[in-house]
Amino acid sequence: MTETADVDAGLRRSRETTVLAHLEAENQHDVAATLATFKPGAGRTELPGGEIADGPDAVADTYRELFTALPDLHFDIEPGSLCHHGDRVISETRVRGTHRGPFRGLPPTGRRVDLPVVAVFEFDGPDLVCEHAYYDRLTLFIQLGVARDPNSVTGRVITLLNHPLTVGRPAMRARRLDNS
Repeated sequence: MTETADVDAGLRRSRETTVLAHLEAENQHDVAATLATFKPGAGRTELPGGEIADGPDAVADTYRELFTALPDLHFDIEPGSLCHHGDRVISETRVRGTHRGPFRGLPPTGRRVDLPVVAVFEFDGPDLVCEHAYYDRLTLFIQLGVARDPNSVTGRVITLLNHPLTVGRPAMRARRLDNS
């Protein structure tokens, strides 16, 4: 893999062009064009969930699911956010869309998603070999209505009811007081 000191300006431009073409293909919901930005056999990971799409068929399935779930999905790259580090190009984007199709087993909610995402594009020379997408899954689930902000009243009640330590401590304290 290429180290930062070894990356010349031409290679940096080539990689940046690939990343921008990749994001544009995603915005067009063009699975074939998105896959064409990758070296054959490339992969994609999503974190924090750790989902791994290994190879073109798995990567294509990931994009099809995403484009079906969020048919108006759009990636907006933050101005000046592309940065190079060794064999990687990092981008900061905002992902926006409306949940209108099944997503990871969740039926459509009709809710809007507006989520910051950091994508790390891994290269082997000029070739894109893997995309790693980092985002806050709790924020996504809150926006989809399947989770609550733990600081909201509803979130606190749900935490109280579902978390054994928060329910157990007061019960144990009351029991100790009764035994005194």
